[in-house]
Amino acid sequence: MYPLLLLSIAALAVMVERVVAITRSRTDTEAFLARIKTALEAQRYEEALKSAREGGGSMGRILTAGLEKIRRGRNEVERAIESRGNIEVSKLERGLPLLQAVAKTAPLIGFFGTVSGMINAFESMGKAGAGDPAQVALGISQALITTAAGLAVAIPVFFVHSLLSGKVNLFVMELEEASIGFLDALEMAEQHQAQQMAREEVGGEYLEI
Repeated sequence: MYPLLLLSIAALAVMVERVVAITRSRTDTEAFLARIKTALEAQRYEEALKSAREGGGSMGRILTAGLEKIRRGRNEVERAIESRGNIEVSKLERGLPLLQAVAKTAPLIGFFGTVSGMINAFESMGKAGAGDPAQVALGISQALITTAAGLAVAIPVFFVHSLLSGKVNLFVMELEEASIGFLDALEMAEQHQAQQMAREEVGGEYLEI
């Protein structure tokens, strides 16, 4: 029962911490990305970088990493976004393997306690004789308590782990979509800038003629 108690305390601490961390990492995706795109379309890169830094959360850190490399070309921007994205995903998934381990281990510990209790009960019966059947049933019922305790720990932990995993997967999809939207906006801004430079260059040639 003591190992089950320790596992339940550890699992509860991780669940509370993960809920708080995932909640803090989320941002208003549409509004946040709209501000970044507007600044990029106007070629106001410093404004886009400032908005990304002020946005906070996982998405803000990912886009900040990309915008800091914007002067080095698109390949560097994509590499920075991918690297920072991997780090943010790892942060989001932190603690989930522990919850999964608790959900799988707790029933086994409970079953082990039941088996040990049954062995002791039957060993005592073998030494003292069958005696009162009520005492035998009491010993078996006490031995089964650890199995019930193990399941009582594992079931809610497994349920919360599934919910948190689903939220993390959904959040990762949002991050990927936002990154793609950011790169598309950056590509449009670069094309617009190239067209503007081409028009200025043609205009200069006309002036020289």
